[in-house]
Amino acid sequence: MSKATRDMKIVLDAMAQLTGKHSAVALQTVLSDAAKHGRERAVSAIAGQVALGKPYIQRHLRVLPPAQKGGSWESGVQATRRGVLLSRFENRGLLVPKKHPGRGKGSTKHGGVTGMVKPGRRYTEPKFFYIGLRGSGAKGIAVRTGKGRSAYKVLHGPSVSQVFQSVRNDIAPELQDRAARQVAGLLLELFE
Repeated sequence: MSKATRDMKIVLDAMAQLTGKHSAVALQTVLSDAAKHGRERAVSAIAGQVALGKPYIQRHLRVLPPAQKGGSWESGVQATRRGVLLSRFENRGLLVPKKHPGRGKGSTKHGGVTGMVKPGRRYTEPKFFYIGLRGSGAKGIAVRTGKGRSAYKVLHGPSVSQVFQSVRNDIAPELQDRAARQVAGLLLELFE
């Protein structure tokens, strides 16, 4: 636990002991606001790390409502841990000309997939292909693993949770400062 986190916990606990029921509502409001703001900041930070749309990231980050655990209150943001289909990241299929001896030009065939998982870092893979996924109806990107109709592997990129873990420490100080300012404002109101 960082010093800033420890200090914030001490302030929140002290406030909870000062005024009982009214402080619990105030703490819940502060924590809820911090978690919602944290979610917004996380969406922007994650979108800067991976080539996913903000609406998709928002659907996979959930604000946990304030809850009392022991003698203190907690709130937070939870992210989906399931890997993201590679087809959810920026991508497009490639077409290459077919070779027909003696025939005219104009015919093409699938030539792989090009896309981006990290902004600015494009991949091009001629062995990747699109496949419809049973059950969900989603389109996935796969690669052959051997011979046979079902010898393929559907590819995934990093989960929203994995990327969230890499950005959460960057946004934590801002959220703690925001919550501390709100708690200080509430304490001033209590003693006026």
